[in-house]
Amino acid sequence: MDTSKLVQQMDQAINDARKWAESGWPMRFGRNDVLVSSLSAAKQQSERFVNGQEALAYWRSVEEAGQESAAQGERAKQALLQGDQRLAEGALYFAAFIEKRLNRPTQTWEPVLASLRSAKSL
Repeated sequence: MDTSKLVQQMDQAINDARKWAESGWPMRFGRNDVLVSSLSAAKQQSERFVNGQEALAYWRSVEEAGQESAAQGERAKQALLQGDQRLAEGALYFAAFIEKRLNRPTQTWEPVLASLRSAKSL
């Protein structure tokens, strides 16, 4: 994969990561398994929903993780554009590590890291 395609893949991942809390995914909270699948949905929960604070805290942490992993993606992109594949790989690895802490049904950063590693081995 050439550098321009890797940069495009990174740009898409950066954009996706920044929107994790907004776009969300299925998450259930409380003993009644109440579905709260985004930060905006957590903010709209009734005061009577006992696990509302848990849902809000979870989605705020997702928002922070998305911003931090996007920052690592930006760092990786700049490193790649400057020819420093080692730094780019390290930043992508850290972005993937951040994402692994979340309970997500899909991955954002692992495929980008795999693309960089396969391009590096060519």
